[in-house]
Amino acid sequence: MNFNMTPKQPTNGFTVLELFCGGGLGATGFKSAGYEIVKALDIDKNAVKAYRHNFGDYVEQADINEIDIDSLPDTDVIFGGPPCQDFSVAGKGVGADGERGKLVWRYLEIIERKQPKAFVFENVKGLITKRHRPTFDALIEKFNEIGYEISWEVVNAWDYGVAQKRERVFIVGVRNDLGFKFDFPNPLEGDYQTRVLRDVIGDLPEVGEYFYVNRGGWGKCLVKSVFGLEDVSPTIKSQNANLPPGYPGHPKDADQICNRPISPTKAPRRFTVRECLRIQSAPDTYVLPDDISLTAQYRIVGNGIASRVAWYIGRALADQLSSNCK
Repeated sequence: MNFNMTPKQPTNGFTVLELFCGGGLGATGFKSAGYEIVKALDIDKNAVKAYRHNFGDYVEQADINEIDIDSLPDTDVIFGGPPCQDFSVAGKGVGADGERGKLVWRYLEIIERKQPKAFVFENVKGLITKRHRPTFDALIEKFNEIGYEISWEVVNAWDYGVAQKRERVFIVGVRNDLGFKFDFPNPLEGDYQTRVLRDVIGDLPEVGEYFYVNRGGWGKCLVKSVFGLEDVSPTIKSQNANLPPGYPGHPKDADQICNRPISPTKAPRRFTVRECLRIQSAPDTYVLPDDISLTAQYRIVGNGIASRVAWYIGRALADQLSSNCK
């Protein structure tokens, strides 16, 4: 099948500046929702290469801390998520004191200077944990101070039809003079359907031996963490790590699963990059260049925003902007 969970919508007339764009999984959703992305920025050369390969030359490799804000285009919407590792439960958790954590304030500074009609900010759920909640609350307060009505939610990608339990914090700000507050789209509405791994990767061909791991060493331990095609994927991570706690042994239908036994007579294997892309709800038309290393490809996919979630939120924002900006 031609896998596509982000059906193309008519052009909505709104322009976008994308910050921390990564390889463009979020852009896939926003562009399909009808936006015109006029500029995209990221510091990672491989992510920029992937973005350019899929979308064109309006992407630039740049350190957002060093960029001249006045040189950035004025757009209707600013979209993106600052690097999340400093707020991640899986990371060191140094928060806003970390070099990457400080980028949330740079994001705010750009919003303040450019004053778009709206912005969409995405980050890990760790941003609202007890340890980092003071930073989150201060961020919301600052967004209010610079003139934005704020809505935020923890969004689980699975609620929007993605075969992955991926929770992320989304903050959507609407400029005060527009006179409305963003309403997040309701999960389960419209064309939603429950999805499990079989729905998104069950039709892919068998992989080569490269993706299998030895039964010795760490591979032996992975046999204890098997799940099948009738399950929902846990969060796809940037390093394609082991399965999180809570997913017990599950021997059936495992012929398309990463890091799990394929059958009683085969070694376990990890997800392929294409499988990870599908689990992230990216369409098959999105392709990573062959000259990007496999490690970098996994990182690009794991760091991305689930394309369908970006599509859903982007559609809702465009509809609400259109209704209130006449």
